[in-house]
Amino acid sequence: MELSENITNSFQGIAVSPGIGIGRVMKIAGPGNVAPERIDVPDAELAGELERLHAAIAATAEQLTSLQNELRRKLNNRDAAIFEAHLMLVRDRTLVGEIERRIKTNKCNAEYALYEALEHFQKVFATIQDEYLRERSLDLKDVGARLMENLTDVREAMMGLDDSRVIVAASLTPTETARLDTSRVLGFVLENGSVTSHTAILARSLNLPAVVGVPGSFLANLTGADKLIIDGFSGRVIVNPDSRTEEAYRLKARAADEFHSRMKADNALPPETLDGFSVPLAVNLDSACCDFSQMKSSGISGIGLVRTEFMFLNPHHHPTEDEQFEIYKKLLIDAGELSVVIRTMDIGGDKTAAGISTLAEENPFLGLRGIRLALRERRDLFTTQLRALLRAGVYGNLHIMIPMVSSVTELMETREIIDSLCCELEERGVEHVRELPLGAMIETPGAAMIAGKLSRFCDFFSIGTNDLVQYTRAIDRGNEHVAYLYHPAHPSVLQLIKKTVEGAKEGGIPVAVCGQMAADPALAVLLAGLGVNELSMVESAVPLVRRAIRSVSMYEAVQAAEAALQCSRSSEVEEIISDLLRERFPEVAEL
Repeated sequence: MELSENITNSFQGIAVSPGIGIGRVMKIAGPGNVAPERIDVPDAELAGELERLHAAIAATAEQLTSLQNELRRKLNNRDAAIFEAHLMLVRDRTLVGEIERRIKTNKCNAEYALYEALEHFQKVFATIQDEYLRERSLDLKDVGARLMENLTDVREAMMGLDDSRVIVAASLTPTETARLDTSRVLGFVLENGSVTSHTAILARSLNLPAVVGVPGSFLANLTGADKLIIDGFSGRVIVNPDSRTEEAYRLKARAADEFHSRMKADNALPPETLDGFSVPLAVNLDSACCDFSQMKSSGISGIGLVRTEFMFLNPHHHPTEDEQFEIYKKLLIDAGELSVVIRTMDIGGDKTAAGISTLAEENPFLGLRGIRLALRERRDLFTTQLRALLRAGVYGNLHIMIPMVSSVTELMETREIIDSLCCELEERGVEHVRELPLGAMIETPGAAMIAGKLSRFCDFFSIGTNDLVQYTRAIDRGNEHVAYLYHPAHPSVLQLIKKTVEGAKEGGIPVAVCGQMAADPALAVLLAGLGVNELSMVESAVPLVRRAIRSVSMYEAVQAAEAALQCSRSSEVEEIISDLLRERFPEVAEL
């Protein structure tokens, strides 16, 4: 059954969890940001307020540990690790110290001191433009709400639903998600969030469709009487569909459920094309907390990207060498024989308020980002991180990757630092690896154009397609006014990927893709045809991409890539790969 042609009351969001959800709306406003009453506290009673604060902290830590254990039983260790970040915040001396300081200095009640401290740190997060780091403000909001509940002894009950509903909200914290009766939740439609947000991760584990990036103005007009269709495959949200459209989506949902059930049997199969070419699939990690046993069972080749920015969130305490060493060591031991690519801190000039950079830049995305910041302003943090990585490298198959590389000089300087650190560790008698594969992230058109020269100074490339698309197309995909120009399959982007692959061949090194293009089954086939050696993605995307790779021959993928390189518009490229998948992999073409 085909969809109705005339659907005007709909919006195209960002799909972050696959599936189809159809049902009435349940709007959740989320906890308000209302200041509690300020109460003046005499000096003699300040100790009592501090005791109340620490009792609330202990209770919050106990609740989070209990919730973490419950998630381990219901889901898996990886998703339970979401609350590890919350526990770290509860025990964070900077946050706790700021609340204590306000109690003592302002001579006020703990509730008001907590509120003011949270407001202060939320303003810090608001200045950060990096999507991943900015999303961690939801963790702070979540922890703050729990602390406030335990201070006031006023608790939110589980959000009961009178019927199965589609949840609509500006955002959802993990605690708000946990308080829902998820057996009656049909999916999420959110204004804020991304594929790496904790709510998106929980939605995927709960097999609930989710779409984010839907304007608040669109959501504000919805009522409990409205019916929504959420398409977690395409990101489309339809309001009050006609019967023909609803029936078409119900058929699509049944077909998708059957298809995903069949795909579970593919985990033991290699990601090979019909004519025997292997396209290894790796996964991206946003922190060192994960369930490697589950990952290994999905047949992945390794960890293609570990982001380390999560360690640098505290503006008053940057991780020491030993603290980083322990994190990397555990990660490598848990990974076992799997290769692990750890990216050095990818932090830019927009992190001024987070205590990383002392410079205020009008356009931080064209300023001191990634390796530029590491070499020019924060070589102290860079050398500390490299030293910790060299020490940890003896415990596994470690590769390190440098972000935002734009010149040969940056790679040469990095190698000089590594050589110097190896000599230092040798003299001190500290165990370390003497050779560590060094990779360069290709994220700008300039880097792609000189890939052949860069390949002589590193051991592998990894293309960060998210930034490559933005820099190539001169757009901010978070800007709703130009988001329509964000097309990963644009011929200009494909030309630069091809140029990078050719440059990698000149130096005899492999090239991977670790951006969102790799997680799209159609684009994954195209990337393989362009000569990319490995694809790294969110773990949930692996089964679908594996099936897409196994559905075509490398000859067909190359032919499609060559035809795409001749196109002048994104729509022409999309038609080429859609036609190929429709013929070879009709199930995914219909999703």
